[in-house]
Amino acid sequence: MFHDGKSRLLNVNPHSDPSVQARYEVVRGVQGLSAAALRFIDREGSSRGLHRSDLQALHALDEAGGAAMSPSEIARALSLSPSATTTLLDRLERAGHVDRTHAVDDRRRVNVTMTASAGAEARSMFLPLAEAMMAMMDDFEDAEIAVVGRFLAAARQTIDDMGMGSGSAGSE
Repeated sequence: MFHDGKSRLLNVNPHSDPSVQARYEVVRGVQGLSAAALRFIDREGSSRGLHRSDLQALHALDEAGGAAMSPSEIARALSLSPSATTTLLDRLERAGHVDRTHAVDDRRRVNVTMTASAGAEARSMFLPLAEAMMAMMDDFEDAEIAVVGRFLAAARQTIDDMGMGSGSAGSE
């Protein structure tokens, strides 16, 4: 994407200033990490019959800390249409990864929760990666890890903020 000596997307020559070059390499590194993570997710999910959107939905449910989510909350979290969300939840329910129940206080409201088997499936997929990442970090000082952690939190917030804007990111 950026191999012509000048970034077409950033409209800068990354070789003109060492500070710009370092930042440019970090952006490229984040892009490469994102691409590698998506390849891992697609490969591991496919071997288990799960689509990327299935894993994103399970991640959203996991991020909710065990609390139920409504289908519309899941749709918003994944930027999916209501019909695509229904198809996704049907697939996850058939696979035994989510339960859909009606709320006791309002039978019109549907609650979606992740099953224990989905948690076990996720652990079997992601625990080896987490362990490999932990081992990789043994080569770094605690202060370096703290800086990387701060950077990743800020980068994630930047991406989330971009998705909330009126541009094409985050909209269907």
